[in-house]
Amino acid sequence: MYIIIKRRLNDYNRWKEIVAEKDGLRAKYGSKGMTSYRNAADPDEVYLIFEWEDEKPYTDYLNLPEVREALGKTGTFEIIEISETFHVTE
Repeated sequence: MYIIIKRRLNDYNRWKEIVAEKDGLRAKYGSKGMTSYRNAADPDEVYLIFEWEDEKPYTDYLNLPEVREALGKTGTFEIIEISETFHVTE
């Protein structure tokens, strides 16, 4: 499963530090990795694309108290679930 999280950050550099600290914890809860995209026109806005194991709901991770606290410190977020993806090769 893929999810996209749109975030408005308070401090991009601090956010990157916190994300790096949580790498092992995300994997424990089923994350297979994440790619971050920073908005060129608005550097406080990022889009995160996660690949998550279907059998381990990402909501278990996002609802952990330490994750909720970290999210609150770094900014707001909106979750967009992706039910299907396809790739077009040029």
